Amino acid sequence: MRSRRPGIGPLATIAFGLGFAIWTALVLSGSLAGLDVVQAPAPHWQQPIIQIAVAVAIVFHPVVINCTLAGIAIWAFRRRLRNLTVGIVLAIALGWGGHELAKTLIGRSRPPGVLTEVIGNNGYAYPSGHMVGIVTAALVVIATTTTTKQPRPVIEFWRWLGLALILLMAFDRWILQAHWVTDLVGGLLFGGFTASLALTVAKVHMQPERPTRAAALAAKTPKRCAIVVNPTKVPDWAAFRRHIETECRENGWTPLFLETTPDDPGRGMTRAALEAKVDLVMAAGGDGTVRVVCSALAGTNVPLGLLPSGTGNLLARNLGIPLDEAEAIEVILQGRRDRIDLIEVTIDDDEPEHIAVMAGIGLDARIMSGTDEGLKKVLGPAAYVMAAGDAASLPSFDVTIALDDDEPIQRHAGLVMVGNVGQLQGNVQLLPDAQFDDGLLDLFVASPTSLADWLRITTSVLLPVPEASEIDRGQGRSVVIETSEPVEYQLDGDAAGECRRIVARVEPQTLTVMVPQR
Repeated sequence: MRSRRPGIGPLATIAFGLGFAIWTALVLSGSLAGLDVVQAPAPHWQQPIIQIAVAVAIVFHPVVINCTLAGIAIWAFRRRLRNLTVGIVLAIALGWGGHELAKTLIGRSRPPGVLTEVIGNNGYAYPSGHMVGIVTAALVVIATTTTTKQPRPVIEFWRWLGLALILLMAFDRWILQAHWVTDLVGGLLFGGFTASLALTVAKVHMQPERPTRAAALAAKTPKRCAIVVNPTKVPDWAAFRRHIETECRENGWTPLFLETTPDDPGRGMTRAALEAKVDLVMAAGGDGTVRVVCSALAGTNVPLGLLPSGTGNLLARNLGIPLDEAEAIEVILQGRRDRIDLIEVTIDDDEPEHIAVMAGIGLDARIMSGTDEGLKKVLGPAAYVMAAGDAASLPSFDVTIALDDDEPIQRHAGLVMVGNVGQLQGNVQLLPDAQFDDGLLDLFVASPTSLADWLRITTSVLLPVPEASEIDRGQGRSVVIETSEPVEYQLDGDAAGECRRIVARVEPQTLTVMVPQR
C-alpha cells in the first residue's frame, strides 16, 4: 500500500494547539489587554444591525451547529464512511466539552455591554463557543468534501464559504459585545485544534491528496476494473460512484460499473466482467453479493476487491479489510494479492456453487429468514438478535454427518455449520481454528435439548469458559450432512430455502483477493 504523507491534519493540530496554549497564557497574563480595548458601540435592540446580528447568533448557535454536524455524521455512517463518522463525533465531543471545560477553568467575564437576554450571551466568555462551533463546522465540511472526492471547484467553494462564515461569526459576536476580541481568537484556535485533532485521530484528510508518482505513471497506461454493485446496499449512488471513479482514475484504473438485479445477484455481471477481460473485479454489496462474485471468479486468477456494503461483511472482517469505504478502496487499489480457499457446496440435487464464509442448516438459517430487511437497515447486526429468540424456540432435527472418511455421527441438532472462516460480527470466534487458506473446512454442530442448553452453548462460544458438551467440532476436506426431513439452510448469510442434504468440499486457494499490506 502506498505510504501516505502525514498531511495537513497533524500539522494543523500542532499549530492550533500551540497557538491556543500560547494565546491563553498571554490572555491570562494581561499581555493582550490592549486588544480588548477595541470594542463595538454599545448594542441596542432598536438598531436593525443588532437585530440581524442576534438572528445570526441564534442560527449559528453551537447547539444548532452540533446538531447539523450530528446529521452529517449519520449520513456518513450510512455511506460506510466510518472514519469520517468517528471524526465528526469526536470533533463535536472535543469542541463542545472542551470549550465548556476551558470556560469553567478560566472563568472570564463577558464585556459589560453584552445583551444578556440573547441566547448564548450568558456564562463565561473565553473561549467563544460560537467561534469554536463555526470553525469546527468549517473544517468538518471541508473534510467531508475531500473524503467524498468532490470536484476541486466544490471543495474550494466550501473552503471560501467556511472562511467567510468564520469572519461573519467573529464580527457578529464582536458587534453584539458578547465577547472580547481575545475571546474570539481563542475560540478560533481552540476550534481549529479540537477539529484537527479529531479528524487526524480518525484518519480523515482535510485536503485532497496529490497523486503519487507511481499513480501518475499508472494513469498513463490504465487498466480496467469492474465494480459489481448491489444498488439496494448503496444509500447514495451518486456519491458512491464519484468516489470510486475518482480513486480508480487517480490510480490508473478505468472503472466499469455493473449493477445486480433482483433476478441476478451478480453471476451474469461477473461473467460479463470476465468476458470484457478486466484486470480486477470489485464487489460492493452484502455477503450474498460477495458469495456470488467469489463463485464466478473461482479459479480465474482475476483478483477480487471487497467494498463492504452489507450488514455482516463477514469475509471482509475475516480478511482484515477495513469496513470504512475510503480505506477499503485503498486496500483494493494499493494492497497485495492473496489466495484463499472456497468451499464448493451441493444442495440436494442442485448444481454446485461456492461459499466464502459459512453455510448452515437450522438455527442460523431460521434467524436469517426471520430477520426483517427494514430492521437490518435501521439496526444493523442487532436486527439478527431480535430474530434469534423466535428461532431458538423451533424444534431440533435428526441429522447424520460424515466428515471425510470418518465414521458418520448422528445427532438431534439445532444447528449444523460448515465454515471457511470463523469470525462473526462482534469479533465472535465461532470457528476459532478456521483459516481461509489452510485447505480445510471447519464443522460446528450444536445439539441442545432445552433453552438452558442453548444458553450454555452461547456462553461457551462467547466467553472463555469450558466448551458445552452439546457442541461437536471437526476439520476436514469434505463433509456430507443429511437430515431426516427438510430443514432451512443458508449460504453466506442468505436464507436459501429448505434442503435435506448438503455436500461440502474445500477448494484450496482458488480465489485471489486484495488484502491489506502486512
